[in-house]
Amino acid sequence: MNKKGYTTESGGRQNGFAIEPEINPISEGESRKSLFLFIGILLPFLIGGFYYLKHLNIS
Repeated sequence: MNKKGYTTESGGRQNGFAIEPEINPISEGESRKSLFLFIGILLPFLIGGFYYLKHLNIS
């Protein structure tokens, strides 16, 4: 974080740093990468869950 003097809505600052961080919008590439990562983590859990439920022997 830098000391540019970003202020909050109320105008408050703390030790020269902004209380609210500077907003850096994510790019289209980062968004797509995050989506693939999310699907890549979620998919094994879903497959494992279906496999577990399919092989669960309910007597």
